[in-house]
Amino acid sequence: MTADGNEFEAAWLGSEDPHATLDAEAVLSATTVVVPTNREENYTRESIPEWLDVVVATDDGLNVARNRGIERATGEWIVLADDDITFPTRLTAALVDSMHEGHLVGLEDFWPMRYVIGRFMVFHRSLWDHVGGFDESRPHGGDTDFAIRCEKAGARVLRLPRRLIPHHDATSEFSKLQHLEWLAYLLRRHPRRGAVPALKLALKNLGVLTPRETEYPEGWASTVWTPPGENRDRSAE
Repeated sequence: MTADGNEFEAAWLGSEDPHATLDAEAVLSATTVVVPTNREENYTRESIPEWLDVVVATDDGLNVARNRGIERATGEWIVLADDDITFPTRLTAALVDSMHEGHLVGLEDFWPMRYVIGRFMVFHRSLWDHVGGFDESRPHGGDTDFAIRCEKAGARVLRLPRRLIPHHDATSEFSKLQHLEWLAYLLRRHPRRGAVPALKLALKNLGVLTPRETEYPEGWASTVWTPPGENRDRSAE
């Protein structure tokens, strides 16, 4: 027995990485990565291993491309990924290996929302079928609506830190007007879930409320995240 009597803790601390024996190729054999894009350069596709099934959807309209890509996918597990990330192969395998069909996992949404974004999102095809896919009438923001509808259907929405996955177009953003229009859309579709975020954003714009979103301090560095333009030949496997 250890000095503090905690044999389990000692055994855990002395053990190897529990994911060390994970066979990513075997785990992801029933998984398809869907990458909606209208760009000639697709960094995400370049960082995905050749053995993993990929559908690059170039259909007009982001949410249209998402749905058409999923329709063409052969896997029962779907990984939705933007075209400007370093694809995290081992992370994806660990997630799929541990997920239930009622889970929706993705990178954390931006304040004031508490859902997940389509930059990287993992779900079972049956969940997408059940909620009716992404709203094709939307030019953007369909990922939040999708997450809310999944939650309403009984799914559990699980968030990952955005900084976990390298993002190579980190400067892109929507205007204040676009955000207001998007929140108005969510408020119409989901009054109970959209009311509080809409109020918070309005108070922020009036200078009454300061966002409490966790910010990464200057100088903070992750051993996983790669700043845009650096180490572009590395895969986050």
